[in-house]
Amino acid sequence: MAEPLTPSWLVTIGEYFQEESEKQWFWFSVFIVTLLVGAFWLEASLTLPGVEESPMLEDGETIEQVQWNNDGTEALILVGRADVSPLRFSTTSGISIVNTGNSVPHYIAVTNSGWLVSGDDGYLASFNGNTLTHIALDWGNEVAPDIISVASNDGERGFMITKHGSVTQLHTFAEGEVSDGTPAPVDSTVMTSVHLSKRGHLAVVIGYDTDLGNPSFGPAGEVIIRADAVLGDAPTLTLLHHGAGGEIHSAYFINDGDWGDDVEMVIAGGTSTLLLLSDSTIIDLPGVGGSTAAAIDGNGVFWLARGDSLEIFSISSDISQMESHKISNSVAVDAKIGTSADGEVQFYGTGVDGYVGVLSFDPAASDDVSQSLALFGDLIFVILVISCLVIIGHMFYINDLKPW
Repeated sequence: MAEPLTPSWLVTIGEYFQEESEKQWFWFSVFIVTLLVGAFWLEASLTLPGVEESPMLEDGETIEQVQWNNDGTEALILVGRADVSPLRFSTTSGISIVNTGNSVPHYIAVTNSGWLVSGDDGYLASFNGNTLTHIALDWGNEVAPDIISVASNDGERGFMITKHGSVTQLHTFAEGEVSDGTPAPVDSTVMTSVHLSKRGHLAVVIGYDTDLGNPSFGPAGEVIIRADAVLGDAPTLTLLHHGAGGEIHSAYFINDGDWGDDVEMVIAGGTSTLLLLSDSTIIDLPGVGGSTAAAIDGNGVFWLARGDSLEIFSISSDISQMESHKISNSVAVDAKIGTSADGEVQFYGTGVDGYVGVLSFDPAASDDVSQSLALFGDLIFVILVISCLVIIGHMFYINDLKPW
């Protein structure tokens, strides 16, 4: 008796898939299991891959600010409601407490050599990762005010915002000398933070306006001011944007080329997301809206979080619409602060366990087949298609290119 041309393994597989086979139960079971696995796989593939959440503060503490160094390996953290020092230093080995003595820190700024810390009564200090060193400032005949924000590249010269009662002023400082202060262009404006570009060519002040909202509901209004000065002299302030809406919470300078040659800064607030152009005009990104925290990654992609929503949004210059990314309920945080460091995007807030934690993810994980279920599913589909084509081709070959 002649041997059949069809391989025995292919005959066995065919028996399982014949319509009138006694093994139809196998086909039916495979069909049901495939539907269930496919449904779970599809749902899981819609979530952002590689997302993790880990607690980082004690019960009752709040997180006020996080500033990573330029390498993205170490961070200085400002903590609220702390029983001990409000400054924490985060490294690969964990989080340690930084002794601040009797000072009351309010703000942290990263510099090329470490960090600057500002606070009550004219307090300014530098931190190099080991030691907090006080910087003596000459205020002339003035009583040292509270320093609520500072910006510097070299740690010795830059801008600072001071506050006397409800009045805020912008100063420059250089080698310990502090300039006269300049108030905001609009009397009802409260300046809250100052930002200096890496090249030092642009300084931007962010604030809110007491006339643009109900004080009982907290700060409101979007205020953006450009500051021009020779460091050491009193700055000149130019109002760029003054509008209603939620308070601005994040402002990031753009790396050259990430958003084109004319975009200097991305600014996010409670009701809108704005771009600052090189000609000092402000434009609203259409269809984006507001957020509670924001961060920009190394590729210039802007990431937005909205409270404890189970979605994170991203937008970049080469994508016309904002993209939505689902996250699991188990890793969600009530995002208040956004940062990026060492290739990761991070959002800080209260997690589902009630403790302040950090939600972190690698944006590149979506392009990694080992981490993305969507890409892995695509790979399996391609493998199945190729396998089917190989089997069909093999059948044609053993039948001398004739139908079987």
